[in-house]
Amino acid sequence: MKQGCLIIGLGLGAMTINANAQQCNLSITGTVPEGINLDKLVVSTYNKELPVTSRDFSLCASKQDLQVVGRHSPRNTIYLMDKSGAIPRGIYTAEVFVQSKAINLGATSTLTKQACDLRCGYYASQRIQASHGLQQLAAQYRQVPATDSKAIAAFYAKHKTALTDLYFDGITPKTMAPIDSSAFWVDPYSGAGLYFESPASLLSGTYSEYVGTKIRQARQQDKAVAEVVKQHKASLQGLMKGFDSWQARGDAIAAVTDELKASQDPAATEVAQIFIDGYQAAEATLKAYLANDNKTPIASLTQADKAFELLLADWTVAAYTHSKDKQAFSALFSEQFKLKLPIKDRELDKALSRLIDLPSHLSKMSLEQGYQNIQVEFKDALPKSSERYDFKDALHSVSFVYEKGAWRLDSVSQLPIAHYETN
Repeated sequence: MKQGCLIIGLGLGAMTINANAQQCNLSITGTVPEGINLDKLVVSTYNKELPVTSRDFSLCASKQDLQVVGRHSPRNTIYLMDKSGAIPRGIYTAEVFVQSKAINLGATSTLTKQACDLRCGYYASQRIQASHGLQQLAAQYRQVPATDSKAIAAFYAKHKTALTDLYFDGITPKTMAPIDSSAFWVDPYSGAGLYFESPASLLSGTYSEYVGTKIRQARQQDKAVAEVVKQHKASLQGLMKGFDSWQARGDAIAAVTDELKASQDPAATEVAQIFIDGYQAAEATLKAYLANDNKTPIASLTQADKAFELLLADWTVAAYTHSKDKQAFSALFSEQFKLKLPIKDRELDKALSRLIDLPSHLSKMSLEQGYQNIQVEFKDALPKSSERYDFKDALHSVSFVYEKGAWRLDSVSQLPIAHYETN
């Protein structure tokens, strides 16, 4: 019996260890610099302080500890913090991204954050950190006493330009003409589905306009038609009201028009045909809206041979600046994507909203700056293609397809903003 209890106990112990291991969403390592006492030294995350008890430390943080929001540049920072004095003092810092799995908290991460200056997503940050220029500066920074705040400030002042230049180091992104972004505003969190025409509204609106115009013209031109409309006023008005579905409207039209045609009265047949034609015209209008035939309104997206980072920059700026033009906006999406309309999936709506907002999100001043920063962020992220791009990482996925003469968004997904609230 005791042996059985022991086995059960070991099993439960293993389960506990595994559960704890699953909470290590980010491994944090580092070396405490000379002159810094280990007493009251912590790694400070968004939601927790992790004690540092050895000069070479290795810690684990859960996504709940970190609370890194589901965005490309989440502005989330961890610190090696000395709390032994009256005022806590930061020793080292590092930016944390959704894609981060391991961080060495030290001179390199600290200077990378300075070089990024709120412009980096995960990939730009990694590129800067691995660069020869950053490594050279980090080697010099390690020689500065960690307790000498004046020397640290002098180091930053001396190397400010060198750090800033590391962001574009070796990269010359394409520029774009200035845009008055005050004329546009895109909600970065939701609402992208509203930039499309509602299929139901498009059908109903087209049908009502067609029938209303044609009936009015026919009544003016032919008294017999006017008489038919008068005699069948109730049933014809019923065909103009709202219906639970487009199919229900079609069934009602079929019933009334069959009755009109059965009279074999030419005027009644003409009236019936107007309603039938209106129904068909509405369906043709929706079909044309969902199709991409002869739709290349955004010239920057017609070039098939385009690198992924430039395509992403061109597409997001185009979506941002055409969000109020439902026809042009629709042409930015593949026919397959538009089969999802209207967008009822809230997570898809949110993911699309954040994608469209990317030029604004990755800039501090303007869409033009965001346009360049997207190219820097996703430089060489995918091999060049002239047919399709599929990008996916821990934060988001995005696919583009070259369809009928232009690049169009085929799919998108992204982690919820507060993804850390779920296990």
